[in-house]
Amino acid sequence: MAKKTKETSSPVTASGQRDYIQIAIDYAQAAVDDKDRKRFGKWVRLAAKRFLDDLRRAKKKGNSFIFDEWHAIDACDFIEKLPHVEGTWDTENVVMHPSHVLFVVCLFGFRNQDGTRRFTTALFAVARKNAKSFLCSAILLYCFCCEVENGPQVISAATTGSQARIVFNVAKRIVEKVGDLREQFTLEPFANAIARYEVGGTFKPINAKASTQDGLNPSHCGIDEIHAHKTHDLLNVLKSAAGARRNPLFLYTTTEGYESPGPWGEIRHFAKQLLEGVVEADHFLAIYFAVDDEDKAEGIPADDDFDESKWIKANPLMEVNPLLMKEIRKEAIEAKSMPGRHAEFKIKRLNRPSAAAGGWVNLVKWKACKGAVDLEWLRQFPCWGGLDLASTRDLTSFRLVWNVDGVLYTHGWRFVPGAAVHGRTERGLVPYQAWVQGGILIESGAEVTDYDAVEACILKAKADFNLQMVGYDGWNAKQLVQKLQAANVPMQEFIQGPKSYHPAMQALEIAYVGGNLAHGNDPVLNWCASNLIARTDQNMNTAPDKKKAPEKIDDMCALLMAIGVMQEAVEIEPTPGIYIL
Repeated sequence: MAKKTKETSSPVTASGQRDYIQIAIDYAQAAVDDKDRKRFGKWVRLAAKRFLDDLRRAKKKGNSFIFDEWHAIDACDFIEKLPHVEGTWDTENVVMHPSHVLFVVCLFGFRNQDGTRRFTTALFAVARKNAKSFLCSAILLYCFCCEVENGPQVISAATTGSQARIVFNVAKRIVEKVGDLREQFTLEPFANAIARYEVGGTFKPINAKASTQDGLNPSHCGIDEIHAHKTHDLLNVLKSAAGARRNPLFLYTTTEGYESPGPWGEIRHFAKQLLEGVVEADHFLAIYFAVDDEDKAEGIPADDDFDESKWIKANPLMEVNPLLMKEIRKEAIEAKSMPGRHAEFKIKRLNRPSAAAGGWVNLVKWKACKGAVDLEWLRQFPCWGGLDLASTRDLTSFRLVWNVDGVLYTHGWRFVPGAAVHGRTERGLVPYQAWVQGGILIESGAEVTDYDAVEACILKAKADFNLQMVGYDGWNAKQLVQKLQAANVPMQEFIQGPKSYHPAMQALEIAYVGGNLAHGNDPVLNWCASNLIARTDQNMNTAPDKKKAPEKIDDMCALLMAIGVMQEAVEIEPTPGIYIL
């Protein structure tokens, strides 16, 4: 039975070892219980809830993963045997903060049924000076020494050599300092690599230029400050090179940064979708410490940048490191009087994105509209369609909508070329492959979408349902539209602007907020809904903003176009009680 000592205020086992499992559980439970968000921000609370829920899932018979206490404890014990190599500390060896313990317990405790690590991608995002680089070094060193891998290649990767060496140098100094570690695992540190002779392994830093060299076969990659990457090139090379590894790890440790076209915006957005339950990804671990932004769904205002009581949400180590509080206070004084410093303060000390556009959909209300969509029953009612051909290289959407007794029902078909499925699978963020296997996406074409499959789908929908009209985006649609019109499919171009979209967006918002929408818990539609950001014209009319949307919104655009053409038809020939909006 675990107990807490006066010295550590942490649970310990009967043998006197810190009880890492209980420390993680206690920290997670404290986060979940913090309903007022005084100490924990939204994303950490959701990560904690996921951890506790997964512990319960792991005990169920037939679950895809288990929780192995030995692996979780072994990783934590290894890290806490490592010495400090920077700064002055009260203890010779590292004593992890509960926030770090939770991350390590999650990462190594959950295992697939074959014994491999459940999580192959992990994100630890936190404000600066919260020991994230050391955590990255320690985890990579543990993987290098203790995970079974033939010829492991552990890589500390970054856009520049100096950035890549930050994590590598910490690991190198640890190996140089601890003779027992070198002896037990046959390690030898060099200027630009650490060798592990027993298994023919290496641990080395690389930058973007070096990543193009032949011979890369990484088993574990630590990418510190992923926000700094301006392109996807380095990450794409490493992901592709790790394809032959049985249990790879891509570990991202970062503080927020200024917006760029690199991978960070995509990774951050996916992590938040995962924590909110919009997408499922059992391979991806995410813990994101940040002060809270405004939450319109729950009526919670944004945290004040200069409220000291909120800083702990982005700086968990503040409660054990008083110097950190002093440093943040100094920077806050400058940030109040100098606007340029304020932006840097928000990003680096509060872990707030430099520019964040709020989503249009209230996901709590949206997810409550998961009622079943019975297509056989709906055959008797008129329906309208929306066709979005905005992307030939990714998502194309055709969606139907019915209005029966004031409730909107919707069902859709989505098409993707094989190259998009492969690319998405390699990046490991959006589960295109799983959606294809589950029949939720239709793989059509190799490099670009085969519009013959889209045409066949629409013709079948016309034969199966009482299809009144299909609204379509005119971009890239001329040839397909001509073929559909020749087959007597009623088609109407839907102008892509606020004036056209606004009535449909109003109608959809009224429907889902009032619980009068049934979307069948469609994961692709849910994903697109979570990505939708609205733009507003001078008359306060709204439309989807594809430029600012962090990811695909095509399925939502198709739904809105279907509602739009339905509204126009209903205004001409209203039928009381069935499809009046």
